[in-house]
Amino acid sequence: QDDRGSFLKVFNQESDLLNKFVVQQTNLVTTKENYTLRGLHYQQNDFAEAKFFRVISGSIQLAFARVNRIPLLSDSVILSEPDVGVLVPRGFATGYLTLAENTSVLYLSDNVYRADYEAGIRWNDPSLSINWQSQSPILSEKDQKWPNF
Repeated sequence: QDDRGSFLKVFNQESDLLNKFVVQQTNLVTTKENYTLRGLHYQQNDFAEAKFFRVISGSIQLAFARVNRIPLLSDSVILSEPDVGVLVPRGFATGYLTLAENTSVLYLSDNVYRADYEAGIRWNDPSLSINWQSQSPILSEKDQKWPNF
């Protein structure tokens, strides 16, 4: 960063953590309203995907829940700086809650999206240990209908 602006390397495949992550899809999602929740989503079988998240502007609570083993493992982290990224491996459902208006999230997937392989978990499933920052988020119709795990 200097008086002209800033430079951020959004993704570097040479890093130790990301050297086996092959980008198949890049998504940029901008959400207008604070406390909008997207998720928890995952893809099954051959279309399972790892995801790498960065917040471009605003702030989110990124949540993840392991779906390929019992007992469930779930948690969340706050992302509010563009220079911090989180890699969520295959086998986890992901979702995020916006914590600011006009939040933009960039996420990379290592597999292509296939609607027929998509699944989800209800955002407030009591078996998850996610302490959401809002108990009454804005949800899509689809996200309201996901079952508990």
